[in-house]
Amino acid sequence: MAHIYKVVYAPLADGSRRQAEFPMAMKIPRMTAADGAENIISFEVEAQILSELKGPHVPRFVAAGDLSRLPYLVMEYVEGQTLQHWLDQRQDLTVSRMAALGAAMARAVHSLHQQNVCHLDLKPANVLIRPDGVAVLLDFGLSCHAHLPDLLAEELRKAVGSPVWISPEQVVGVRGDPRSDVFAIGVMLYELATGELPFGQPATAAGLRQRLWMDPVPPRKHRPD
Repeated sequence: MAHIYKVVYAPLADGSRRQAEFPMAMKIPRMTAADGAENIISFEVEAQILSELKGPHVPRFVAAGDLSRLPYLVMEYVEGQTLQHWLDQRQDLTVSRMAALGAAMARAVHSLHQQNVCHLDLKPANVLIRPDGVAVLLDFGLSCHAHLPDLLAEELRKAVGSPVWISPEQVVGVRGDPRSDVFAIGVMLYELATGELPFGQPATAAGLRQRLWMDPVPPRKHRPD
């Protein structure tokens, strides 16, 4: 939904350049005729929420551009590997390492919930693990803040989220429940442990609704240990 660039401060008039406290990334929403309105709404949501968040589990906010002129979002560029990296290396994962990754995600999500935010789009590509093992959550375009207007709920009437990880309540249009993020952590841990997705990769609304009543295969059926 966006283009991402690694950036530095522009040169000043005298040719000198302001030194950044940390590496930075710029996110620019795609806004061609083929892109949906959710791209714009998601950009507004992320710019609004990221500037409110603090702590080691989110990128530090730097600046945002106005939609009416040039929309952009500048934030800390965080070093690390996404959880997708660990899924790709799953054959080398020990049970203790899986538990550590799950605990890191849980701490990050708990920090978010303490700040009145539900992420609502947690997936392997949006969870970054720093070299020290701390989890950093990325991409708040579908998130919901308890004390800010929910622009996505106002503008869109369909379920919003990534089909593999979306929670049952999101499927029926309920946003803002912290348990939605706990559900997504469960889906990611299930795949880390078993190599399988608990609810497959649904491509239709009917397929998504199956998780309202269907229990996944117990992980020990896939992996006895």
